[in-house]
This record gives sequence, structure tokens and C-alpha cells, in this order.
Amino acid sequence: MNFITVDYVIFLTISFFIYWALNKHLKAQNAFILIANYVFYGWWDYRFLLLIFVCATLDYFIGIRMHKADKVWKRRYLNLSLLLNIGVLFVFKYFNFFIDSFHNTLSSIGINDSLHTLNIILPVGLSFFTFQTLSYSLDIYKGKIEPTTNYVIFLSFTSFFPQLLAGPIERAAQLVPQLASARHFNYYQAVDGMRQITYGIFKKVIIADHLALRVNTIFFNYEHATSGELFKGMIFFVIQLYTDFSGYSDIAIGTGKLFGFKLVTNFKTPFFAKTIPEAWTRWHISLTTCFRDYVYLPLVRKNKKSLLWRLYCTVILFVLIGLWHGANFTFIVFGILHGLYYIPNIVSKKSKAVKNVINYLKENPFFSRVSMVFTFLLVALTTVLFRAPNVHVAFTYYQRLFMLQGLSIPDIDTLKWTAILVLFFAFEWVQQDKAHQFEISKINRPFRIAIEFCITFLILYCGFFGQADFYYFKF
Repeated sequence: MNFITVDYVIFLTISFFIYWALNKHLKAQNAFILIANYVFYGWWDYRFLLLIFVCATLDYFIGIRMHKADKVWKRRYLNLSLLLNIGVLFVFKYFNFFIDSFHNTLSSIGINDSLHTLNIILPVGLSFFTFQTLSYSLDIYKGKIEPTTNYVIFLSFTSFFPQLLAGPIERAAQLVPQLASARHFNYYQAVDGMRQITYGIFKKVIIADHLALRVNTIFFNYEHATSGELFKGMIFFVIQLYTDFSGYSDIAIGTGKLFGFKLVTNFKTPFFAKTIPEAWTRWHISLTTCFRDYVYLPLVRKNKKSLLWRLYCTVILFVLIGLWHGANFTFIVFGILHGLYYIPNIVSKKSKAVKNVINYLKENPFFSRVSMVFTFLLVALTTVLFRAPNVHVAFTYYQRLFMLQGLSIPDIDTLKWTAILVLFFAFEWVQQDKAHQFEISKINRPFRIAIEFCITFLILYCGFFGQADFYYFKF
């Protein structure tokens, strides 16, 4: 069931009224949430309901036993949870990738093998689900939280439908207490949630899906496209990716507000970042903080004083982030590039001179704008690897892009979309310090209603609803 469908509107409306009709009965409310979660996920493919149910059930009991166990058994239970979740992720997402890679390596040295890949369908949202349950086990092991003994609450936490398919990735310390506490309908929170949902839909069907048509045309014909067209394809794609994914996050967070929940912020205008490290603190925040807390910091602590070790850990971190997105060498290259992008930031912590230069560039009004554009272009270059089916296509794309051939005056369609995007980002610039970009509650009422009417009209009249799936569903 996709957010941008009539089915979802009906599902959300019915769920909303039943949920709040049970307002005085917390257990019944949580039971209904759980049912809604599984109905929502089963709408995609009922065959995987058993998978997420069994994995969640095992993690529930592992968490309880881990909390009561001594140090040795705590580690064993953690390893069991890691084996369960990473094992499921490996089989469904990475098994064929490693089999193909191993087969190609043997073939390159003249060895024939009888290895075969499996015809496996990747369950939508699996990467998000496994990270959420893994964070729960790791936090119990580290003593940051105590396991919940309420089975319904835990199952609801692991399958909360607004963010189940593409995040934001919620941690137990954030979501479980909200499930365990009584929730009361808040009109202003619900209205704010509807505004955020509306803005998320706007970004998806007005910006992302219209750009997707143009991006697809360019990437399908990359071998014959001019450098100017390839540059346009790259810029349009990174904006498509942002508006598509942040649009999903807005809808998910807004939906959470309708049901009285506060989900974590997942985007903070990342294209206004002045450095690559700053960009990563603004993009897919729930994922990057998970990798920081559960992978990077534990690794760095093993040898805090070594600059080379920190550089190594950084590259490993971004390779893993790349692989989380997909089982393809393009994502490994993506991770390596971002690891290399991070080098100036790491060196600056050891060199006062480099740190002063970076701070000057960030604070100087002129250079801060230049660094913002430069950072955006660096990020845009790497997102070609997201769109390309393999490394060969990506490198060919880069090669033709930097040949600088066929540069010409942009056509009418390009100029039109450039103007639209300038207006869009001008609005995001004005709203960047708000809780979310469509937080307009403090604007005087007539003007606010006019804005809400205009954006709703644009969605209904100009929205492109043919590109139903969100891009991050494939991850």
C-alpha cells in the first residue's frame, strides 16, 4: 500500500477514526495499531508478514533474556540477534551479489564453478526493519534501555506502519515509551501533521516524479547525450532523490502526528550544507546516527590517537553505508568517495591551520555560498552511482560528462524547471529553521489558508501520479 494511492487514503481515514475511538483504552489502541501495521505491510506482499513477525518475536525474547543474563551470556544473546537480523538481510539482499562476485572472480582466473544465484524477492523495507530491531538489541546490551515486556508494544514498535517501509529509523528509547503511554488527540498536532503530509506529497508528485521522467530519459540515453544533458540529468536526479525520500519522511512523520506520535526528524535542508560532514548531519539523519553510534564510534575508540585509524574507520563506515543502500559495486564506490570527501574534516581535528581555513570558508558570507554550491555538486556527482545500474555505466557517464561537449543554451523545459526549482529552494531557505519546511502556523490566517489552498490545488491539478513507488523502497 503506497502513500500516494486512494487505497492508502481510505486505510488512513478508517484507521484514524477507529484509533481515536479507542482513546480511553490504551491496550486496545495498541492492539489496533499492531493490526493496522500488519494490514498495511501485508498489502504489499502477505508472504513476508511471517518473516517480520518471526524475526520480531525472536528479538523480543532475546532482549528479555539478554537483560537478565550475565556478561558472557549477554554477549551470546547479542551475537544471536546479530546473526538473526544480519543473516536475514544477507540472504534476501546480498546473497546473490556475493555469489555473482565470487563467480566472476573465479572465471577471471580460468576456474569454472557450479555456484548458482537464488530467485529471491527483496521484502520492501527490510533494511529499515532490521536496523530498527538491531538497534534495540544493541541498546539493551549497552545498558541504555531495558527491554519491554509488553509483546504487543514491541511488535508495534518493529512494524509501525508510517515509517516501516523507508524510515525514519526509530530507536526503542524514542518510540517504545510513546507506545506505552496514554495518547490524547491534539488538534494542533494533527493539523501540523496534515500540513507536513501535504508538503511531502507535494515534493513527491510535483517535484520528484516530474523530474524522474526527465532523469530516466537522460540516463537511458547516456551514451548519446551531450555533457550539458548529462549535467542536467545529474542535478535533476539528486533533487529527485531528495524530494522523493524527504517527501516520504514528511508523510511518515506527519502521519505519526495524526496518531499522537513524534517521529525523529530525518532531513534538515541538506543542500544548504557547507561541507560534506555537515551534509551528512542533514541527510537521512536516522541512518547516519545509527551508523555513527553503532559502528563508527566503537571502532574509533579502539585506537583514538591514530589519525590513520580514524581515516580507515571513516572509509569503512561509508562503504557500509553504501552497501546498506544496495548490493552493487556502485554503492561501494559511492561509500569510498564519501570516505575520501571526509578526509579534510578528519585532518582539521589534528591540524589547527586546516581547521581555521574550514571555519573561515564556512563563516565568510561569500565563501560560505561558494562552499554550499561546491558541496552540492560533490554530492550530486556521487548520486550518479545511485542511478547507474553498474560501475561501467557510471564511469562512462562521468567520462562523457567531463568531456564538456555539446554545451548549448538550455531548452524551454529546462529553463522552466530551473525556475520552479529556484522557487522551491527559495521557500526551503526561508523555512530552513522551522521544525519542518511547511510549518506555517504563525503566518496570519488568510495568507496561511491561501498557501494551503494553492499547494493542494497544485497537487490535484499538476501532480504526476504515475511514478507510484518511492525511490528508497528498493533499498
